[in-house]
Amino acid sequence: MELENLFQSIARWRAGKIDDPSYAALFFLHWQMSIHGKRFASRLHKGDPRPNPALWLLEITALDRQQARHYLRGIFERYQFFGVIGNVPMALAAWLEMAWPLTLCEHIPEPREVLRMQAEGTRPVTVLSCWPRMLNPVLTKPNAFAFMVHDLEHAWKFYHDPGMFRQQRELFRLLLTAEAEGRFDAYLVDPVFSTKFDYLISDMNTHPLHAAQFLRAILVEFHLRRENLHHPDDLPKVARDDVAGLMVHLLGAEWLADIERRMIINPA
Repeated sequence: MELENLFQSIARWRAGKIDDPSYAALFFLHWQMSIHGKRFASRLHKGDPRPNPALWLLEITALDRQQARHYLRGIFERYQFFGVIGNVPMALAAWLEMAWPLTLCEHIPEPREVLRMQAEGTRPVTVLSCWPRMLNPVLTKPNAFAFMVHDLEHAWKFYHDPGMFRQQRELFRLLLTAEAEGRFDAYLVDPVFSTKFDYLISDMNTHPLHAAQFLRAILVEFHLRRENLHHPDDLPKVARDDVAGLMVHLLGAEWLADIERRMIINPA
């Protein structure tokens, strides 16, 4: 790691000289440079200058908060980054533009914290900058950089389509309300269901119909495990009614029918 430049960026952020999206963008750039060296980025258009990280970092230090954010946004709009899918710089550029209201976190949010954030229309971008913690695994990711990139990939899935964003946010709001009402209490005592439910509410940004189908599947699986059965057709009527009643209470027949009408099936 190029620690000196990284720690300078952290210090500037803590001093209020750069804002959250600029800090996240710089954290990303420092890691990219350290991992990939000269290959870390390439220009999208021949008319743009080749990547010059030393110049970028020097010029940013002379800018105020708004200017730095605009400068960094230009970088993420005009360059692609080695080993990172295009959705990631797009998410950073949208955050720097203040178009996507992401929330920077210095801790790993718990699933229900992520659920509350998504119901409110935001998503976390976790930046763990403590040395050497940032080099160690973060949940299933090998280090803090990979975890931040994962968050940015989810940000793109959450925001890139305004219609899907509204529907995802509504589904998360409904899930938050239903859990607060205790609708899932009988299910959450099962560790298998609980793990999959945590995935649904915190790590699954997809079309709401896909998410609803996933929820129904894990509800059915719960009853299959409890009854020691192997096929949904074998479930007793009381179990089938319990799943159907919960799904209708959560989504409502009209809302579910609406997203089904809008759904474009993607075999992937």
